[in-house]
Amino acid sequence: MVWAGSPFAHELDFSTGFPVGAVVYSVLDNNGQPLPDHTDVSIDPPEGAISLLLVVPGSANSVATPLFEGRTLTWNYTTLNGFVSDRVSYRVERPIPFPVSAEGVRTKLGVEPHEVPDRDIHLLLAYANFANRFAADALSAHENSGDYGALIITDAIEATAALMVLPSLRLRIARSESSGTNEYERFASIDWGALENSLLTTLNSGIRLVEPLANELGGVVLFYAVDRTDPFPGA
Repeated sequence: MVWAGSPFAHELDFSTGFPVGAVVYSVLDNNGQPLPDHTDVSIDPPEGAISLLLVVPGSANSVATPLFEGRTLTWNYTTLNGFVSDRVSYRVERPIPFPVSAEGVRTKLGVEPHEVPDRDIHLLLAYANFANRFAADALSAHENSGDYGALIITDAIEATAALMVLPSLRLRIARSESSGTNEYERFASIDWGALENSLLTTLNSGIRLVEPLANELGGVVLFYAVDRTDPFPGA
C-alpha cells in the first residue's frame, strides 16, 4: 500500500540470472490498462548487480476513485538461462483526512509492533466504516482541521480499527498459549470485555461529536462483532 502521490518501490532479485540487456517494466492502472509514460520503460542494470530496485514515481499513483485504486507493476528481461517475467500488485490509497496511525491503534490495544504489525491494521477501512455511519460531508468540518473535534474523531477511527483487530488478537493469544510463549503470559489476565468497552466508549465519543442524536454502539461495531466468550475457560 502507498499513499496517493507517493512512489512505490519493488526490488528485483537476479538470483536466477543476470539480465542480458535491459529490464523493461510497465505500470497498469485500476482497470488493468497500461499507464501513459509508464509503459515499456527500459532500465540497464549496473554490471554485476545482484538486484535492481524498480521505482514507480508518485505521478503514476494518483487516485480518482473515492478511496483507493489498484496498480500492477509488470517486468521482463532475458538472462542466459531464459526469459523472466513477473508482476506485483499494490493499492494506492487516498490519504485519510485525520491523523490516524497504526501506532495509535496498537496503543489502544496495548500491544507491540511485532504482535500486531502495520499490515494487519486496516486504517482506510476503519475510516470508511466510521464515515459511512453519517450523511455525506458530515466529517468535513473537522477534516485536516487540527481542532479538538479532529482529535476525538481520530481516536474513534483508531478505536474502530482496534475493534476490527480484537477478535484475531484473541486467536493469536490462544495460539501463544498452546505454544507456551511469553505473549500468552502477558495477556492471560487481560479483561477482554473491559478492553472492548473502553474501545466502544472511545468510538461512541466520536459518534456523538459528529451526530449528537446518533445511537451508541453496543457489542457490534458496524459489521464487526466482538466475541465475548472466554477463550481460556477455567484459566
